[in-house]
Amino acid sequence: MTKRPLLRIIDSLRTVEGGGFVVRRPFPTNIVDHIDPFLLLDEMGPADYAPGKAVGAP
Repeated sequence: MTKRPLLRIIDSLRTVEGGGFVVRRPFPTNIVDHIDPFLLLDEMGPADYAPGKAVGAP
């Protein structure tokens, strides 16, 4: 495997999605605006909700 240099590190943006759950999304942003429109990358980290209080996509 050929090693390639790291070009840059992109911080993800925190946003609320769907029914109220928090996701971190690294693109599209004003730094990376030329990504394929069908490529998505969301990170939904661990979350604790009380019984009956969980949120999700509608």
